[in-house]
Amino acid sequence: MQQSEKVDNSLNERRDILDLLVRLKGDGISIHEMERIGKKFQEAGKRALRPLVRELWRENSGELITKYAYILDFFDTSDWLDQLIQIALKRQDLAADGKAALMIALEGYGVDVNSPPFRHEKASSGGTSLGQQVQGAMQLGEEGMVTFLDDFLSYPGEVQQIVIRELCHSCDDQSPRLLQAMLWHEDRDIVHAALAALGKIRDSRAAGVLQDFLADCAAEFAPYAEKALRRLRFLGVAVPPPRKLLPFHAGFATPPDGDGYRSLLLSRWAGPDTVSVLYMQVHERRGVLAAWGAGDLTLDNFAAEVEGFRMQDDLIEVAPAYLLDLVRDALYWSRDLCYLPADFYMRRGIFAGEDMTPARYTEKLTDLPRSRRLSFHEGEQLAQRLFADSFFSGCFMAAQRVYDFAEEYRSGKGSEQVLERFCSELLAPEMELIRERLLVSADLMRRCGRDNLEVARVVALADSLVDNPLPLHLHPFLRRFALESMEIARESLERGDEPPLRAVEEL
Repeated sequence: MQQSEKVDNSLNERRDILDLLVRLKGDGISIHEMERIGKKFQEAGKRALRPLVRELWRENSGELITKYAYILDFFDTSDWLDQLIQIALKRQDLAADGKAALMIALEGYGVDVNSPPFRHEKASSGGTSLGQQVQGAMQLGEEGMVTFLDDFLSYPGEVQQIVIRELCHSCDDQSPRLLQAMLWHEDRDIVHAALAALGKIRDSRAAGVLQDFLADCAAEFAPYAEKALRRLRFLGVAVPPPRKLLPFHAGFATPPDGDGYRSLLLSRWAGPDTVSVLYMQVHERRGVLAAWGAGDLTLDNFAAEVEGFRMQDDLIEVAPAYLLDLVRDALYWSRDLCYLPADFYMRRGIFAGEDMTPARYTEKLTDLPRSRRLSFHEGEQLAQRLFADSFFSGCFMAAQRVYDFAEEYRSGKGSEQVLERFCSELLAPEMELIRERLLVSADLMRRCGRDNLEVARVVALADSLVDNPLPLHLHPFLRRFALESMEIARESLERGDEPPLRAVEEL
């Protein structure tokens, strides 16, 4: 069976990095287990490095800092050592054991911890009050603010209100930036509190945030934003001129994979030669699951970022307008989430001037080209071509159950029965979603200039899943889908790999 050259398990990996971080926090974890977790992080690459470094920015326990520093050793030192030095220099909230753990780790990597930057650092009081945490987060810059916002989102409502009040009275010039991110929260109480806080900060940056929000906010929030802005004018705060909206720079998307996940990347001009960037991982029914961003990347740095993502994702360049439709769809399916990823709120300004009302994208698939019904032979030929096509390189399932079926299938006993049970157990419940993925991929093919006749054939293949008279394991596409999934799992097992990161409990 012909295999796609590029297999992307990255979305499944990123889903489970947090599980491994939780495992690291457990008591009684052995060195052997730490080694296995470290190798998992190493395999995931930079996708795993960022959340690990974030944990270091927020962690106070010397024992956990030591564990995290041990895992860092599985990455290239140049990717994280500067961050570790910044943590040691800037965090004023660390108790003695946490500070000592950082110094020991740095010394182990050849850093002279007796040099002036460390020796002249102010002694830490070890205080951990909420006010100190808020101040400390803003002093750490954008990375610190994102990390703090990540924590803020999980706080109880009453604690969130206290944080917002602290931001209002902190006199820090970064307060408006953090409050701006909170304005896009789904909780109306948080939005109202952030607006009121901005109206009390005597700083033109707060006025600018309010003015920008007014241009894009829902009608229900406009009176409150206007009131806060009037208050600042009354206090003599200069309101900056209206923002100048720059055009979008580029958009990239991956086709949906076999489990319904895909990646989206949007960039927008931030200046004459810099762009802001938002990278998202989304699911067809769970919405926005993760996000990363950057504020001012040079074009060379942006190209390097895209190339880095392309090493792990089949990113395809698309029109930004199309990408915005996909983001609206993801927001539609995010409605049941209590909150979105912190970086999404911090980078929400990339959508300035656009109507981002959540809306299902499938309604736009009705104008796809149609063709006559495919014969069985044509369906077989098309399925064979698709699984060799880069648009379908992620078209396989990566669930733990697939590995169980792969073990059975490679034994050679009752292969057809195994295939039949695979389709019945794993594909039958997903039939409508599988059909939708085919239509979404056909739409992406069309937008990327693929031949309309081939697009129409993919649509016909999707339509053939409706009222299909054949047993599922005999349908050309579903059969190849099942075989491809088990073949990838089989190859993984033969290499001695463990099943995907979801099996954390097996560590």
